[in-house]
Amino acid sequence: MVRPVKNQRTLAQPLRLSGLTLHAGVPVSCTVAPAGIGHGLVFRRLDSLPEVADVPVAPGRVVAAPLCSRIANEGGTSISTLEHLMAAFRVYGITNAMITLDGPEVPILDGSAMPWVRAMKAAGVSEQDCAAAMVELKRPVRVSYDDRRATLYPLNARDDISSFTARIEFASSSIGKQSFSGEAEPDFFEREIASARSFVEANELPDLQSKGLVRGGSLANAVVFDANGVRNPEGLRFDNEPARHKVLDAMGDMYLGGVQILAHYEGYKAGHSLHAALLRTLFADE
Repeated sequence: MVRPVKNQRTLAQPLRLSGLTLHAGVPVSCTVAPAGIGHGLVFRRLDSLPEVADVPVAPGRVVAAPLCSRIANEGGTSISTLEHLMAAFRVYGITNAMITLDGPEVPILDGSAMPWVRAMKAAGVSEQDCAAAMVELKRPVRVSYDDRRATLYPLNARDDISSFTARIEFASSSIGKQSFSGEAEPDFFEREIASARSFVEANELPDLQSKGLVRGGSLANAVVFDANGVRNPEGLRFDNEPARHKVLDAMGDMYLGGVQILAHYEGYKAGHSLHAALLRTLFADE
């Protein structure tokens, strides 16, 4: 069921951030500009042919990809690694924006959503005089693969804020078992979730890079764990930073349908591919 709950929003003024992409390892600039009522969230690739440059955020545009979220249009143009930006859009209620890129991915920046949070707060948020559509669940929606699970539960009658819970379990003792729960609420997000960075186990890097992944990864944009602990000289931002980052990713991925989903999310060892399957299952029922 889709219902109008609160107003659409856009930015009060444009913002622009630049940096390396995580997987391709190339420099890219990203501009987020205000857009009118009903425009939606649309990504535009300046390095693509004009007729296939635009990729709207919508349920049918989500595709499974390794180690990142991805959307694509019918012309084959794709946008990758947009989960951190999407999480910020979700929490601040941004429904309309034109996002322009001159490369294949959103820049990874410091590996968290905090640069986007700061940029959006500086740009300002503008309320628009039209209700925003949101998806309200009437029953749980779940997907699983082996021992990995992701579930969306309907909100209780007294709930007015969606929550996200992530549980992870890694063989490496440097990460081990962790969990974290948080609400999609601006102050909590900024304080407890937005600065949690992407992470990786060092022994996985050679294989990932041989597959063309994480070529732009470094200690400047990810937490690297090895047998001795954390390689980053500054250490962790939170004791359970990986679990918090999983919550951040889930918030972004669950906004790839282009509307806020009124639900409680729970994930166990879940990632972007499982989230893509969860969205397909949810919107197939709508």
